[in-house]
Amino acid sequence: MNLFVYGTLLHGETNHHVLNGATLLYTGGVLQAKMYDTGNGYPTIELAEGSTIVGDIYEIPDHMWLNLDDLEGHTGNPTTDLYSKEIVKVRTLDGLIEAVVYTICDESMKMVAIPSGDWKNYRQSQHR
Repeated sequence: MNLFVYGTLLHGETNHHVLNGATLLYTGGVLQAKMYDTGNGYPTIELAEGSTIVGDIYEIPDHMWLNLDDLEGHTGNPTTDLYSKEIVKVRTLDGLIEAVVYTICDESMKMVAIPSGDWKNYRQSQHR
């Protein structure tokens, strides 16, 4: 299955190493969602029409999903999880691609809206 990444799993970000063994399929994919800074060094998103975020799509081997779920605080219990897993369609240069994306469970994590939907650009602008 594919994974759409938009935050610390992106190339050059702090958790990218977790994707060692995954295959990069697309960069610059676009998803209908809103992005927020959690204030904890990573973003969160909620699916939303009318707003877009950008990220990359990786093909994830089955054995890697447990580590990804652990990193994202996903156990399948929406009352205690940080993130849930949703299957979405991501727009790429080759058309729509189906992928899993981790989305917000805990509404209190939405500290600052990131209108650009681009985590890397947002982080760079914060360090100027």
